[in-house]
Amino acid sequence: MKRIQFYVILFLISSLIACKKEEANNPDIDDVILNYSAENKNITEEGTFFDLNIDNEGFWDFRFFISNPNDDPNQHSISLSVIDAKYQFLIYTPDDAFSIKKIEKGVIINPSSSIWRGGDNILMYHYFISGDNIYNYGFSDIGEQYIAFRKKNSGGGYFYGWMLVNIERGEKITIKEYALHKIADTPIMAGEK
Repeated sequence: MKRIQFYVILFLISSLIACKKEEANNPDIDDVILNYSAENKNITEEGTFFDLNIDNEGFWDFRFFISNPNDDPNQHSISLSVIDAKYQFLIYTPDDAFSIKKIEKGVIINPSSSIWRGGDNILMYHYFISGDNIYNYGFSDIGEQYIAFRKKNSGGGYFYGWMLVNIERGEKITIKEYALHKIADTPIMAGEK
């Protein structure tokens, strides 16, 4: 009887250890929790902007701009400008407008990922009404979504990474988290840490 109790206790302990076992983070990936938010509280075309420096290498890396085109509270635009030329974001080009490409968790981000772009006015969210036409680009404003970015390595090549963002009502953006692989030209999966 004692032997059965011993095995039952041993089984329970090993089950608890297995349940508590957490997935270890990849030591070659820098994962940073930001929870950095900005909101446009003024319904104007001038809007609100905020600058973000993720690498602490001097000046700002990115500028996010939130506005209401035509001073219309029903029209929303959130765009990204890359200030530090070392960075680029994965985009696609719907209707000739440069829009950031949202990706699903687990998607592999690597050198062969489609179109990369830096510079100004990369649309993240755009809801614009003109006459009978509605233009809706980029993110939905429901839930957390991933975007891919890369940083130029001083020795050549790129470090690949992802950002987890949330957009609410077309008027608020939160950069929740990002991760960047430390080894140049090495793929990373969206959400991988």
